[in-house]
Amino acid sequence: MILRRITEHVKTQNWFAVALDFVIVVVGVFVGIQVSNWNEAQHAAAKEAVILSQLHDEFTQVAAGLEEARPRAKEKLDAVRSVLRVIREGVEPCDVEAFTITLQEAGSFTDGPPEPVTLVELLASGTFSALSSPELRKALTAYHATMQSHAELVAVILDRASAPNEGFHDAVHVNPDHGSGDAPLFDQYDWDKLAGTRQQFQVLYYGKAALSQILDKLQSDVDVVMQEIADVRK
Repeated sequence: MILRRITEHVKTQNWFAVALDFVIVVVGVFVGIQVSNWNEAQHAAAKEAVILSQLHDEFTQVAAGLEEARPRAKEKLDAVRSVLRVIREGVEPCDVEAFTITLQEAGSFTDGPPEPVTLVELLASGTFSALSSPELRKALTAYHATMQSHAELVAVILDRASAPNEGFHDAVHVNPDHGSGDAPLFDQYDWDKLAGTRQQFQVLYYGKAALSQILDKLQSDVDVVMQEIADVRK
């Protein structure tokens, strides 16, 4: 319709009307683009709000998990120290049952918190740009990198400490009833062979000390993420 009007005005050489029609077209296109941009911005803001809510809830759970995991990791590190002291002193503890529990603590690991599902999806789908804050994206990337370091270190330590030729499995016996009720992981040990496991327990010590530090770093990363989420949601 507007094109027909412009054509008619050109034929009659009504240049003022042509100019007016041109302005109307330009303004209409501009308004249309602005409305489209506004709609896209509103959609993006709504999508980001959902993502931020999910991240907040999931990182709240991560923080709660770290509250439990960090002291447990330090307890297991202390257990390794205790075993190394016993091996160094060369005297079997009088309380065999208590020492068996210490061996179990020394030989086990505290799991780190699971990586938030929303963060995993953002990374896998390449939709990190849905988050408008570069500071939040940086904080999430740092947390993800720390989580990867934790997983890689656990794999290396388990591979080294579980080597069958290192003597650990000869000295410490896994309880076949473990997993049913409160049955402990280890139910007995061979004192004469335990001294030969010093190197393995030293590996566990180095590894668990590093894992404990990583869990502390994860807590710091989570604090930063939560603060950035709060800043974006203001």
